This record gives sequence, C-alpha cells and structure tokens, in this order.
Amino acid sequence: MSSDEIDMAFYCNHMALHLVQANDDFEIYGPVIMNAEVIGYKEDVESIHRLGIGHKREHLHKLATESYKQVKEVIEMSPISLPYSLEGGQVDGVVLDITKAALLKDINFVPLSKDDYISYSLIVKKDIIGTKVFEDFITAYNNTVQELNQTEILKEYISMREEFWQNKNIKFLSLE
Repeated sequence: MSSDEIDMAFYCNHMALHLVQANDDFEIYGPVIMNAEVIGYKEDVESIHRLGIGHKREHLHKLATESYKQVKEVIEMSPISLPYSLEGGQVDGVVLDITKAALLKDINFVPLSKDDYISYSLIVKKDIIGTKVFEDFITAYNNTVQELNQTEILKEYISMREEFWQNKNIKFLSLE
C-alpha cells in the first residue's frame, strides 16, 4: 500500500477508529468492503454541480470532488434526506451506499471514485478473537466473500439496472 492509500484507509476508518479509541474492548479487525458508495443523479453526470453527501463523510467528499471535477459544491445532510433532496432538485447528485441506491429505481448511478477506497471495516470485541466461534465466523464470512465478488451472484441480492454493473467496482475483502 502506498502512503496515499494508507492515509485514505486511515481517513475512511476514522469512525471505526473513534469507536475503538473510546472503548479498549474493541479493535478494528480489518477492512471488509471497498468502493460501496455510488453517486446517484437524474440528468447526466456532467450536470452534477451540487452534490449531497451524508454528515461526517468528509472522505467521500474528497473522493467525489477528485473524480468529478464539475462538482462545485458539496452539501452535508442527513443520509435519509439524500434521495428526497435529489428528487426535489436541491442537489444534482447524491452519494449513497449501494444498498440504499438499489431502492431508487429511476436514478442513474456512477462509481464514487475511479480509485479503490475502504468503505467498511469489521470491528470486533478483542476477547472473541481466536475463539472457535470467531474462527467459524471468519470461514463462513470468507466463503460468502468469494460468492459476492461474483457479479452474477451479487446481482441476485442488489437489484440495479444492467448498465450499473458494467462500471461496478465494489469489492468484498477476505479476512485472515
């Protein structure tokens, strides 16, 4: 990993880091999903000048503005209001988790970034690491990751238009 990738991994895991710093019983076990956010828009991607983003998602702000130079303004708002703000015309595009994006049928989507970034990390209670139950979980999780990294299988769980899947870059990461 380059120093820029390490910086981005740290920044993206800021919320996880804050949680484990607040409670010594937990640790960040590792990253589990990359590239899970998309930008939703109505018209064409070049018309996105005002972008809505969930509160405290500065790392996503940076990724969006680096990848889409036409974005001139990023507005933080409650994540639940993002689709309504797009529909009402308060913003031209919104950053959404892919699972939330799948609920919006008449919206176009593009990847948030052309570069890989960490979306989610697994936080675990330290005293379960190394137990049989945890090892069984890791085995089951890794088997699921192998399946979900196959686009045809992922399509069964996340219902998006076919053109979305041509630019899909979501990655589920194995744990050791």
